[in-house]
Amino acid sequence: MSRFELDHHSELVAVEKVITEQRLSELCQSWVKQDVLAIDTEFDRTNTFFHKLALIQVFDGEEIYLIDPLEINDLKAFGSVLEHKDTLKVLHSCSEDLEALHNSYGFPINSVFDTQIAAALAGLGPMLGYGNMVDVMLGLTLDKEHTKTDWLARPLSEEQKIYAAQDVQFLLPCFHRLREKLLERGHYGFVLEDTQSIYEAIAYLDDFEHAYLKVKGAYRLSPKHLNRLKKTVTWREKLAREKDIPKTFIFRDHHLLEICQHSNPSTGLLLQLGCNRGSIRKHGSDLLNQINLADKEDSSSWPQPISAFHKLPDSKQKLKALKQEATAVANEQNIPEQALSSKRLLEYVIQTDLGLKSRPNQFWNSWRKELLKERFEKRLAEFS
Repeated sequence: MSRFELDHHSELVAVEKVITEQRLSELCQSWVKQDVLAIDTEFDRTNTFFHKLALIQVFDGEEIYLIDPLEINDLKAFGSVLEHKDTLKVLHSCSEDLEALHNSYGFPINSVFDTQIAAALAGLGPMLGYGNMVDVMLGLTLDKEHTKTDWLARPLSEEQKIYAAQDVQFLLPCFHRLREKLLERGHYGFVLEDTQSIYEAIAYLDDFEHAYLKVKGAYRLSPKHLNRLKKTVTWREKLAREKDIPKTFIFRDHHLLEICQHSNPSTGLLLQLGCNRGSIRKHGSDLLNQINLADKEDSSSWPQPISAFHKLPDSKQKLKALKQEATAVANEQNIPEQALSSKRLLEYVIQTDLGLKSRPNQFWNSWRKELLKERFEKRLAEFS
């Protein structure tokens, strides 16, 4: 066990590195009795599909703990903290942290409060970085980030430990201020629902059937070529997870898009398209086999063509109409419009209203539907 004092901006906080299951278990028994904890992670994802978790930081309001997953094999005890519904977990820009924790251990995660989402709802601006939030809310300037540091290397330097500790040190004071603002406005629950929506999108990612909808330019493909794309993208998604490599290490989106449109796909064509030779050598024949299998499927099972949004009937007018409604609701409810809706969300609503398949949107969740759905439906009915 190693401890040091973090002396920063006249605030003295003890920092302990946790490297044994026994000590982690003791702490977790205490943490599940806490109302709120601040959590952050450090990881590497340079050459892998999944995050390589390197450090988990926890601040209970009195002391900061650096949990070392490279030293501790069994983190089940910490999983019980993440799952515990009565202990609120405060994170900033939580998606990758939740993804790293969920994919590394499969822990169910409940009761998460994202201070970035909260800051947006409180009117501090969208996508506010942690350092900027601390500056705006607490008037403190943090040291520059260790963006290029190797978090998987051991031993960790003192600078790394200090940086990691600071990443959770100011989350709780920011949380308390944000909570107060949002409770006054009646918007506190919106943050919890949005973070739950983010987590659910991470936790239930086993169905790759709609992954092809995320490929830019897919709307240009005919049903036959779209079926090829659907099959090859699904294959690539599964392979990336199985091999734990980035999807781009297999084939890039635009290469899949091009090969799927060709009348005679071949290894030679993959070379002509500029695909990586190593990718062709390792995965080329499997890719071509997926295309061959797609072509053997009955045309009745092919996906319907994707309609480009700008080509939909009255798309521009519908978008303008929904934008007007979103602006009105934002003003009525004292919610920053950027936190309430986005162009992508409005396009999703218009596409689903027409019964079209489109890229899923996790933020079309219950609180937004309650505020917007009825008004959106009325405006869209005007175009019928």
